[in-house]
Amino acid sequence: MASYVEKTLAGGEEILHRANFNWTYSFFPVFWFSLGAAPLAMFFFIQFANGVPFEELRVGWWSSIIAAAAGSLILLNHIIILITTEIAVTTFRFVYKTGLVSRHTQEVSLNKIEEITLHQTVWGRLLSYGKLVLRGTGVGVITLPNLDDPIRLRRIIESAKSELRVDQRGNDD
Repeated sequence: MASYVEKTLAGGEEILHRANFNWTYSFFPVFWFSLGAAPLAMFFFIQFANGVPFEELRVGWWSSIIAAAAGSLILLNHIIILITTEIAVTTFRFVYKTGLVSRHTQEVSLNKIEEITLHQTVWGRLLSYGKLVLRGTGVGVITLPNLDDPIRLRRIIESAKSELRVDQRGNDD
């Protein structure tokens, strides 16, 4: 199945780069899932490895099932976000698409991008992640989540903008 970006490519337009989320973006959903699943594993071990009857562990089982369900929902929601989000640079535009059932896209022509701001904490520099904010003419602001190697993405956008200017100058002659 083709992605949204692939489906919307214009004639002669190619995907130059797809950005990826940094692993830190998934840290807390995985943490909450683990925190919810740990008591479930503990009660499973207590009951079946030690032979403690279910009646003595009933409240603990129900509490751990609720915690595991909450952690699972948090993780499932996060996985859906990861799978359905596309961040791409093409030869003509930048695309940020989110959504599974409903779709929200923010697209800007490369020649309309006026400013790219990088937000990178000390941890972001150490672990090579950061947020980019794109400001463009007529589109407002596109704020991206924590991405892997945001400096590389910025460089790719700037290079594509430069190539587009060169191509446009060549066509004007």
